[in-house]
Amino acid sequence: MIAFVSHNEDYLGFAQEQTREELKILFDEATELFQNGNYNQANEIYDQILETSPNNISTLNMKGIGYSNMEMHSKSLKQFYKVLENDPDNTRALLGMGVGFGNLGEYSESLAYLEKADKIKPNNTVIQNYKEIIENTLKKYPYTPTEKPTNSMKQTIGKIPEWVKDIANWWSIGNISDEKFTESMGYMIKNKIVIVPENKKFENTNELKMISFVRNNFSQWSQDDIPNEEFYKNTNWLIENNFINVEKTVEEIEYDSYLFDRYVQKILKNKGSEIRYIEYPNPSQDVIKKFLRDVEKWNFEEEVGRSSNSFPSPTYEIIDETYIIKYKIYINEQPQGLPLDHTSTLQNSFEFWEKVELKTNNQNARIVFEITNTKSDANVWVTWVVRNIGEGVLGHAHLGKGVVEVALGDYNCDGSFQLYDVKSVEKIMTHELGHSIGLPHTNDRENIMYPS
Repeated sequence: MIAFVSHNEDYLGFAQEQTREELKILFDEATELFQNGNYNQANEIYDQILETSPNNISTLNMKGIGYSNMEMHSKSLKQFYKVLENDPDNTRALLGMGVGFGNLGEYSESLAYLEKADKIKPNNTVIQNYKEIIENTLKKYPYTPTEKPTNSMKQTIGKIPEWVKDIANWWSIGNISDEKFTESMGYMIKNKIVIVPENKKFENTNELKMISFVRNNFSQWSQDDIPNEEFYKNTNWLIENNFINVEKTVEEIEYDSYLFDRYVQKILKNKGSEIRYIEYPNPSQDVIKKFLRDVEKWNFEEEVGRSSNSFPSPTYEIIDETYIIKYKIYINEQPQGLPLDHTSTLQNSFEFWEKVELKTNNQNARIVFEITNTKSDANVWVTWVVRNIGEGVLGHAHLGKGVVEVALGDYNCDGSFQLYDVKSVEKIMTHELGHSIGLPHTNDRENIMYPS
C-alpha cells in the first residue's frame, strides 16, 4: 500500500487568495484526520475542497493515497488518473498508479507507470522498491494482461500536407528552434491541419532518449527517405514526452475517463475469474501482528537486552601471521508474508567483511562467517524486524558479538508500515555486522561504518 504523506504540492486551482486560505485550512484539517487513519472522514473534507477546486493536485493525491491505504484500489486509481490528466509527470500519482495496478495483479501496467516515475525521479528508493517487486513478480508469475478498451474517437487515418516537410527540414537544419517547431506542430494538430493517428507509436520508446534523435528522423522524412508512418511515430513521441502540447477537448477527456473506468472494471473482473497471484508490496497488519506475537513468544526484548557477554566469543587461529577470526552466525527467519527476500542478500554482507583487511593486536586479521542452526553456539544472532526500534533508528548491534537487528522499514505518520528496498536493508545489515565484529562508527563518510 502507499503510505507516505506530503504537503509540498501546490494548491492548484484556487482562484482567490481568500478561497485559497479557506481551502488550505480544510486541507490541513482533512490531513490530520488522514494521519490518524480516519480516511473516510478525511475524504469527506477532501470532497468539499474538490467541489471548489476540482483539479486540486494535492487533494486528489491524498484521496488516492487514502483509498489505497483502505485497499480500495480501483477508487484510488481513479483519483491518481485525474491527477495525471492535469499533471502527467506527477511522480506521486504515477507511483500510486503503479501500486494500484500492482495490487490488482495487473503487473505490466503497473511497471509502465513505475518506470515512468523512476525516469523522472531516478534516485527515489520508494519507487525503486516497488519497481523491483513488480519486476520480480512478473518473472515468477507470468500472466495475460487485461486488454484495454478501444477508443473509437482516436484517429486511425493520418493527414499531412506536403508543405509540412519544408517545416520539418527547416527544423532539422536549425533554421527554426525546437520551441518554434513544436509550437507550430501543436497548432497544426489542434486545428486538424495535421492528423496524427494515435495508434502509430514506437514499440520501445526507451530507445529515444533525446529530441535530437527525433530531429534526425524528421530530417530523413522531409527528404522522403522514410515513410509517413515514421513521421507519425516521432510526432506521437513528442506529444507523449510533452514537447508538443495538444490540449484535448472536454469530450475527449470525458471519453478517455470513461474508457479508463471500463479498463479498471475489466481488470477487477479478470482478477475475480482468474487465479491471479497478487504480490502485496507491504506486509499486512495481520502479518505484523503475527510477527509481534512471535516476538513476545521468543522473549525477543529479553534477548536484545542481554549483554553481549552472554554470547560465546568467536574463535580464531593465526595463519601466516594473520588472525583468522571465525564467527558463527545464527540467522532468524525474516517475517513471513513479505515480498522481498533479505535472507539471500545476507551473503553479500558476509562477503563484504570477509574481503576487508582488518587489524587486531597490531597484526592483520580476516573475518570468516559460518552459519549455525544452534542458537546457543552463535557468536552473533542476526534478525530482521518490522517493529518500531526507535525514531530514526535503522538497526542495532552489540559490539563484538551478540544480537544484530535490522529494520525492514518504518512506520509512517498514519501508522502504516513502509518497506525499505533490498539494497537499503543490505547496507544497514552490512553496517550493523561491522559493529558485531567489533568495529565502531567512523567519521569517514565513504566508510560503511559512518553513522547514517
